[in-house]
Amino acid sequence: MSALLGIDYGGTRTKLLLVDSGTQEVLDRRSVPTGRLAALADAVREVTTDRSVSRFGLTIAGTLDPGTGVVGRSTNMPWLDGLAPAAGLAEQVGIPGVAVQDGTAMAIAEATLGAGRDARDVFVIALGTGVAGAHVVDGEVRAGAHGGAGEIGHVAVGAPHTCSCGQVGCLETLIGGGQLGRRWEQERAGAQAPASSTATARDVVMAAEAGDRAAQAVLARATDGLARAILQASALLDPGVIVVGGGLARSPRWTVHPAVEAAGRAATFHRLPEIRTAALGVWAGAYGAMLAADTAAAGSPPSDSGAAPSTRFTAS
Repeated sequence: MSALLGIDYGGTRTKLLLVDSGTQEVLDRRSVPTGRLAALADAVREVTTDRSVSRFGLTIAGTLDPGTGVVGRSTNMPWLDGLAPAAGLAEQVGIPGVAVQDGTAMAIAEATLGAGRDARDVFVIALGTGVAGAHVVDGEVRAGAHGGAGEIGHVAVGAPHTCSCGQVGCLETLIGGGQLGRRWEQERAGAQAPASSTATARDVVMAAEAGDRAAQAVLARATDGLARAILQASALLDPGVIVVGGGLARSPRWTVHPAVEAAGRAATFHRLPEIRTAALGVWAGAYGAMLAADTAAAGSPPSDSGAAPSTRFTAS
């Protein structure tokens, strides 16, 4: 029995998905706190103990050179900048691996196994610690000339905040899971707000549900920014379907639904596509990483370089 391992290396949590490459059975699925590569290697060893693993796929939250596997810039995980993390992890655990940009991984999974599997033209938005995206057409990711297409988290949506990337006004500063807690504390404390926050995106949503006006105001601005980004994607790409996923999409009443409504009100010449909530939930990135591993194991280029991903798996 041989297995494939999908690793969604997120800014806050890392998800590991082990799948039998023959039966497609999920053998193990776990989430661990994100650490540096040495800690990740320990988690991989634990999940692969006494199992034969042919290859792993590793998501990268940032820009990635698909030819070399080297990370250009990871704003939420800066220790990866300039490294080839899949190669480094492979050396530590003794399993070959391939890197795939996180937005690409989620998009491949949702387009082939999830909410977009019946559409030929899908743009996927992942609302996690950061905000990623990718455009999948006929099963192929449009990676762009330099592998950086789809970075919807860093389109300017009129926000006043400086992003970790250095730009002012990025979507990620409003709705990135790493930023929502900070915006909430700023809303409550005004000029006395701390420079950093321990509040999570989940804390903000729960407070909004409990009637906290500051949390509701922060989420309203966040979803207005997401609506603007949806309109920009529609104007530039005209996708057939937009799929919104990631951790924040699990609370669609406060995230996806208001953004869709706001985009509809603001649309002028735009022809808004059908907008769906992701089907694979927070495991989409891990499924996409597993698919990238399967494609690489079969001898094809990884999906983030534009090759068609494996479609022989089903999500369970």
